[in-house]
Amino acid sequence: MPAKSVIFSRGAVAQQEGEATESSLKFPGSGPIVKTAAQLGGRGKVGDDDLDFTISTDLPGPDRFFRRESEKQVFDRMRLETVRRTGPNRIIFPQEEPVSKEPYQPRQFSQHVASITPGFVNHYRLYFEQPNFERQGWELGYLQPAVSIGIFYYDTLLFPYHYFTDPHDQGDSSAGKCLPGDPTPLLCYKERFSVSGLLGQGAAISGFFFLLP
Repeated sequence: MPAKSVIFSRGAVAQQEGEATESSLKFPGSGPIVKTAAQLGGRGKVGDDDLDFTISTDLPGPDRFFRRESEKQVFDRMRLETVRRTGPNRIIFPQEEPVSKEPYQPRQFSQHVASITPGFVNHYRLYFEQPNFERQGWELGYLQPAVSIGIFYYDTLLFPYHYFTDPHDQGDSSAGKCLPGDPTPLLCYKERFSVSGLLGQGAAISGFFFLLP
């Protein structure tokens, strides 16, 4: 049942006495109900002409299921379907305003120079390094001074051999080595066999004997 609007008004006498009488109440007559464009009718069945789009209840085939359309093609197809139908309703899509009519201007940033510190250090070869005690933190207690002095004398005697081992490569790097303080075992570093190192060591010993009176 459609709802009715009832307007109550008081008469002049009722307003003065402060009471409402039946004669002072006015019920306007109910006019015809006019269907507007925004209404789809009552709670009953909606007709196909009252819809703004077509609802397909058939199972889609491969041509429809795998159809690839752009947004413009979808809008054009929906407009064409509404033109073929009868009825006053037509699909009207809102006009899309362009964001800007000016050509795209990319942002220009000035060049900046960033200094990055690498995680390793390149240096010359360390001929008198003791990695176990100087880098990895090993200590032999009371024997430590004697062991360090013995390794120093050993490196001094074999300095020509170490220097002429790979003479074309006099550089070294900390990359791949254990960091200071890392828990590492006590390593025993072996001497590399080098023909150029043997030649340099022999030449140094021969020259030393020739220099002596």
